[in-house]
Amino acid sequence: MRTHSARAARTTETPSCAIALAIAVAMVVTLPSMLGAQSLSSRLSAVLTEQQPSSVYVPDVSAAEATRDTVAKLFGVELTNLPTASSSGGFVYRLNPSLGVVSRSSDGFGPFFTERVLRNGEGQFSAGFSYQAARFSSLQGADLTAGTFPTNAARNVGTVQPFAVDQLQLDLESQSATIFTSYGVTDRLAVGASVPFIHVRMNGSRVRTENGVVVPQSRQSGSAAGFGDVALNARYLVAGDGLRGVSVGADLRLPTGREADLLGSGKTAGRFIALGSWEEGRLGVNVNGGYGVGGVSREVSWGMATTFAAGPRVTVVGEVLGRRLSELSYVQDVYEPHPLLAGVETMRWLTADRGFNTVLLVTGAKWNLTGSWLLNTNLLIRVTDGGLRSRVTPAVALDYDFGL
Repeated sequence: MRTHSARAARTTETPSCAIALAIAVAMVVTLPSMLGAQSLSSRLSAVLTEQQPSSVYVPDVSAAEATRDTVAKLFGVELTNLPTASSSGGFVYRLNPSLGVVSRSSDGFGPFFTERVLRNGEGQFSAGFSYQAARFSSLQGADLTAGTFPTNAARNVGTVQPFAVDQLQLDLESQSATIFTSYGVTDRLAVGASVPFIHVRMNGSRVRTENGVVVPQSRQSGSAAGFGDVALNARYLVAGDGLRGVSVGADLRLPTGREADLLGSGKTAGRFIALGSWEEGRLGVNVNGGYGVGGVSREVSWGMATTFAAGPRVTVVGEVLGRRLSELSYVQDVYEPHPLLAGVETMRWLTADRGFNTVLLVTGAKWNLTGSWLLNTNLLIRVTDGGLRSRVTPAVALDYDFGL
């Protein structure tokens, strides 16, 4: 839900209710961690490394741990770096000098994730709410949900076919509800923040097939909920205006989410970003470019969005988002000698050459349902296979404008 300060008598009760609701939600979602439940990272570690006795094969524990370290890092990156909705509101008002009245600045409602230059004017405050759900179904292009993903294997030296294979079945889901705020310090400078509440659930099992015999190894399930990493941002208009202009800004992501429960990265991260917008009537084009430091990796990010106001109440949006994480890597299966059994080599997942790319397509629409209500619905479609992948991620946001 997104609000704009003005008509104070009309807005006092609703923001108060929203704040009370946010506090109640925070108390509910953080309760499991207060009770001392086992962390999700430890459950994930167990499902990848726990070993059962075998009369046929002595497991290579170091291979299992290497796979765990590689996979867990990818999980942490993907779960804590899903794109978040743009903090610039769908309803933005500015003074029209020719008419001497305050009116909507744009025919369209703006993109979903790519930011536009148009922001709140001096003294304007807005708040927004969005919901996003993702199910991670593949790793390195291979299905995680079918129970056929190979985590480790063993074979005799000089052969290709393994005599023992560990296979993982994993359901991993993430749901996030994020509150956004933005305030116009001046007509050129706006600051804001986003506070995510995240719920992560996992259910996994691993079996080992030894010479055709299936031996269960581990089964783990659990969930965690709480605050994610809080982000602060600032944007400054360098040239032009909100409809046709260029802005620069900075983001600061704080490690407020619990890393052990896959709710946060555990590290402070910063990003410098440049924004460009061109809007003419119903059509709008917005481009972003950013460079990030800290966190899990240095990164270069980019985004481009085209918006079209199909009518006074509907804006259709198409976006492309990309990231390159320079200090992360794709993974590959590698065989090395078994530390205890001569003539046997074991497979584990290790990182390949540095440099990791992701590309997302976004499509959807923003609907002005009635009055000042704005419903945003979209789908994120990942087109690259590297790392942990959620094929389609739906997102919903609801905006409300209280007027000026």
